[in-house]
Amino acid sequence: MVTGRSARDNGHLAPAVLSYSVMTETPDSRPRLGLALGGGAALGWAHVGVLQALAAQGIRPDVLAGTSAGAIVAALYAFGVAPDDISPRVGDLTWRRMSHFSLNSLGILTNEGLERAVESAIGEAQLEDARLPVAIVAADVHTGERVVLRSGPVGAAVRASSCIPGIYAPVELADHTLVDGGLVENVPVRAVRELGADVIVAVALMGITEFRPVRNLLDVLANAFEIALDSAQDRELEGADVIIRPDLRRFKRWDTESKDEIMEAGRRAGLDAVEEIAGLL
Repeated sequence: MVTGRSARDNGHLAPAVLSYSVMTETPDSRPRLGLALGGGAALGWAHVGVLQALAAQGIRPDVLAGTSAGAIVAALYAFGVAPDDISPRVGDLTWRRMSHFSLNSLGILTNEGLERAVESAIGEAQLEDARLPVAIVAADVHTGERVVLRSGPVGAAVRASSCIPGIYAPVELADHTLVDGGLVENVPVRAVRELGADVIVAVALMGITEFRPVRNLLDVLANAFEIALDSAQDRELEGADVIIRPDLRRFKRWDTESKDEIMEAGRRAGLDAVEEIAGLL
């Protein structure tokens, strides 16, 4: 049974953390490596490239956490999908395939297609059964809580973490009404620390955006969303030991046609960080 708990501590709303147990050290007693994969919509393909670069050098995380696009990659990897196999499993996941009209008054669309894609890739699995400890971050739209999902259905958790408010209808899960985790922790450094990581590598997809002049209401909303995420991301990254920032300036968050180029940008950034990560381990 999945249970949530939350409290107010020193006037601040503490996160709802769903029960899960983790090991305290790796079998060889080396530092536990944690990977925090941030949100960024289609830019999330860069996470795959980063994992490919690390794997090529024999570096593999012991625990993972993901938000939004990062949740998709973190979940697949935690259930044993190799970096080179992630694109073949979900590479055809476009906005059209993921989205469908909804009769829900809380959203004009539903992203149930994403949940089905995850289930198609790894089955109707539960987070607590992953090969590696994994956490998925979402936000409770009723309370503003940061909700860390560590057990329960994987597909629904990923869908909740990627549920853009105002567009997709919220996901009812574990006694919460959940939307995109980027609202509360776009790069889940703290969630990785809570899983017991000693060394944290954060992959940040935001922060080097080239803003375009606004021409209409959609441009205003898009730029405002980017500015808010960029500002919050700087604070989130303070707890990371290594920060990987793929150069994604020429790509847009909604660009599902450039996944190969985005993955390559992630590979290059991952290779640049290998020596620093190896030194910490």
